[in-house]
This record gives sequence, structure tokens and C-alpha cells, in this order.
Amino acid sequence: MRKIPAAILVLALLAGLISGSALAADYPGKDEVDRAVDGYFRKARTIGGSLVIMKDGQVVYERDYGLRSVNSRLPVDENTYFKMGSVTKMICAMAVLQLVDEGKLDLDADISQYFGYRIVNPYYPKTPLTLRQLLSHTSTVSESGGYSRLTNTVERMLGDPRRSAANFQQAEPGSHYRYSNFGAGLAGSIVEAVSGQSLARFMQERVFEPLGMDASLAANWLQSPEDISNLHKDGKLFKAGARYVREGYEDTASPETHYRTLVGGLFIRSRDLARLTHALATDGSLDGHRLLSPENVMLMREQQHLLGKSVTAPSPYGLFMERNTRLLPGKIVYGHQGMTGGANNNAYFEPESGFVFALTTNGGSQVRDHGTVVLAQNLLRYTYPLFSGENN
Repeated sequence: MRKIPAAILVLALLAGLISGSALAADYPGKDEVDRAVDGYFRKARTIGGSLVIMKDGQVVYERDYGLRSVNSRLPVDENTYFKMGSVTKMICAMAVLQLVDEGKLDLDADISQYFGYRIVNPYYPKTPLTLRQLLSHTSTVSESGGYSRLTNTVERMLGDPRRSAANFQQAEPGSHYRYSNFGAGLAGSIVEAVSGQSLARFMQERVFEPLGMDASLAANWLQSPEDISNLHKDGKLFKAGARYVREGYEDTASPETHYRTLVGGLFIRSRDLARLTHALATDGSLDGHRLLSPENVMLMREQQHLLGKSVTAPSPYGLFMERNTRLLPGKIVYGHQGMTGGANNNAYFEPESGFVFALTTNGGSQVRDHGTVVLAQNLLRYTYPLFSGENN
């Protein structure tokens, strides 16, 4: 086992006492932690990134690294927005579960009622597809029958018996886990169908604006779009932040065509990602604003196949939330990972210690170990003993 330097041990003792306001000052061991964190970023060939650690609702460590653009040489800082990829799913689960809290959605109802036509896996036509299945990736909806063609509609892909077989696995809904972006994206379509708002508008009004948070599913809605990080792949520019802004966003409820919005389109700053993750790590409230009922926050973590509902197969996901038993020995870590272009993002928490981990990047190595990007795994295992308050 690697010997932890004395300065780090001092830091570990002090970590629980460090408030967010104290971070601007030096404290014992901070420089060494910064060097270690930067080393992990460099080893993963990270272009730019940010790491934020919270403990019991307080920021106890933050580090910005590298560049938000290899072309302009602009540095990453606390104002930089990152595109989240699939971490978007966990954050937007709040929209789905808010409507569940209000009695407007039922996790185990046939989703056909929300679209107005029959959606069924043709191999198992008597088994309904449900939101619980979509959110746990057990719906059997696949991405092989036209999902990548942006002009397709949900009805054409899933409602037309002549084509729907290509978009389903040959397994009974609820009985088989396979990660599906299309299946997940349908949950966003359902939010739009029920609320009458675009998913971006719903999240803006129900989550981001009440918290005074500058984040959005629409890049052109951000207050400082010039601070969007460029996306990089293999060390080169993959997509400029300005392109996301120019693409705009169709701010109407369009369940038939917005089946990709929830999949990975969130733009957010690292500190705000950590705050939202903290809300999911506790009782579903943040800064006096309730986002979800405590019951539904806990439900996101549950193994759905044990509840006697419409999911019968084990899945590593509860409701858009991974249940990871490999990251920390003897611990269950909850959260989500997102990979887009050459970037990876991770938002995790360990509820027993109140430890929250938010990692955002704009490009670098995407090598994984048992599904988790190695950079995130290394940084989580390094920072948890220092800031969790537990001696591991």
C-alpha cells in the first residue's frame, strides 16, 4: 500500500473543518494534493478538467486544470461549462420524478398512454413497457433501427409494427439489462408529453432557476456561452462550444422528435454539478428548495428488481443512478458517468460519509476499468480517504 505523506495525514484531519470559504487560503497539504490531482489529469492526457469534492454539503476541495480550448489556450476556471454526456440522465431524472411526486406519471404504467399509440416489444406484445424499465435500462428498447437518424420520430421507430422489431431486443421488457440511450431518451419525451413544455424549459423552471444555477440543456440559454468548454478527442478539437450555441434549441414540447435531449445534452459548471449531486445524496433538497421527495431520492438508489414492480432483472442502475460496488472496497457508491466525444464526466456520492465527487473534463483518455473511466477511479480512490472523514 502506498504510504501517505505526513502532510496529507494532517490534511485528512483538517478536511472536516475546512469550509468552502477557506479554500482560497493555504492549508497543510493542499499543494501536495494539487500536485497529485494534476498528475492524475496529466497521466490521463486530459486537455482540461475540474474536480470538486464536497463533504456534508460543504466544498472541501476544488481544482481546475488545463485548457478549455487547445486552440485559444484559454484556461479552465470556475466559470467553465462542460457538456455532461450521460450524467445528464441522472440530473434529468429529477424532471421525471417530480412528475411522479405530483401524481402525473406512474413508473409502472404502460408508456403507450403518454404517446397516444401502442408501443410494445413485438417479441413480447403482452408485456407493457414502463418508465421504471426505461430508467433502469431494462426496457429492451435498442438503438439499431434508426435512432441515429435525427429525422426519425418515436412513432415511426416504435409505433409502426413494420419497423419496431428492429428497435427491440428479443427479451421480455423488465427481464434483461442492457444500457440504452434510446430507451433513456424516451423518458424525456414523456416529460414533454405530460408537462406540455420542452425538457430544457422544464428543467430551467423546476431545477436550475429556483437554485440560481446557470446550467441548461440549451447552450444558447447560458448566461456566458463564451465560457463553454470546447470538446476534444485524441488531443485535437472535436467540437467548439460556439457550435453548440449556434445550433440553438427548439423550445417546444415535441415528444416525437426530442427523444435525444435527455441522453446527454446538459451544460453545467463543476461546482453546480457537485451541488446537485449533494441534493441527490441527501433528502432531495438544496438551499431550502425541494427538488424531490425523500422517498423518490431513495428510490433512485434501489435495486428495482427487488421491489416487486415492473422490473424483474438485476441492473447496475436504480432509476438513472448507478449502484457501484467496485470503486471503493466495502462501500456502495452511487452516481453516473458520462462520455461524449473524447471527454468523460463523473458525479458520485457515498451517502454514509456525506462524500460527493464531481469530475468534469473536455477530453482525454477514456480507458475504463470495469466500466468506470480510470481517471475518475484514480481520483475518487485518492480523494476519498482524505476528505470523507473515514480512515480507509
